[in-house]
Amino acid sequence: AALTTFIDAEPLPVHKDPASADVAQDLAEAAALLANASRPRVRAALTTFIDAEPLPKRLFLVYQIARSGSDWLLSLLNNHTDICIPCGPNFKDFGLKTDMHTLVGGNAFEFRARDPKYDVGAHFSLNAHKRLAEYKPGEGASVAGWKEGLSLSPSHVTAAQLNTFARWIRAHQVKLILLRRDTLGRVVSDAYNNTVHCTTGACVKANNRRTVYLDPTNTLYKLKKMEVHFDTVEAWCQSEVPKLTHLVSYDDLSANTQDRMDEIFKFLGVKKHVAVSAMRKAGGALKDTISNLDAVRAALKGTRWFKEIE
Repeated sequence: AALTTFIDAEPLPVHKDPASADVAQDLAEAAALLANASRPRVRAALTTFIDAEPLPKRLFLVYQIARSGSDWLLSLLNNHTDICIPCGPNFKDFGLKTDMHTLVGGNAFEFRARDPKYDVGAHFSLNAHKRLAEYKPGEGASVAGWKEGLSLSPSHVTAAQLNTFARWIRAHQVKLILLRRDTLGRVVSDAYNNTVHCTTGACVKANNRRTVYLDPTNTLYKLKKMEVHFDTVEAWCQSEVPKLTHLVSYDDLSANTQDRMDEIFKFLGVKKHVAVSAMRKAGGALKDTISNLDAVRAALKGTRWFKEIE
């Protein structure tokens, strides 16, 4: 905690009420030293030290995009006694600008991911140590995880940082679960424009009556963009960290929940567990949900997504 606080600290101020002039001078010199030439070297030394420390628990990351069913998957995982996910508080509690999202969809300037001096591995290790140190209920859990957004776009991360990230994954044996959902169902879910996690029959019934309008051209664009996004991420993971990557389709997980969860539990190295969640699937059939169904059908005819609304 002292080291990480030191890394993020502003230059030290001179003590307002020093016991002697010598103390005031020493503090001023120390502040100047930290603020100038020595500070980058000290920072580099400390981040290297933190990255070299073994992670307190086995770590895994769930890659997903919004409206992909990730919260449902997290609830299934978190019901396992050996797993805590999300493990520890959000990093906003630590005053940091970002979560563990280093390779994440969004504006790159928010987290300095394209800064060539930005150490991706040290960033992940530092945040993992901080989060686990603050997580009290999960002390008995042997496996810790977080939900991540992972983008390989050149506008978000450099090739060198991708290589650093791959080395960090291999060095710490961090496992990646890729939850894929690039379907029309995901576009419809996103069009609802809010997050609904139903736990009651009344909630499910209300959501099953909802309808949405989809712009046909924009819908096809979104689907193709998601497909490329997932294909790119899967290709990178299979190339760089194949033994540490597990792929799961949302639709397959939804249709065969226990079987797919058994595979995930095995991948994470924990015993089998009954796949149960308080969350309930909400939303009616797509054909009953899309108000301009004929126009959307026309736009998707000849694509793999057309079968969802045949």
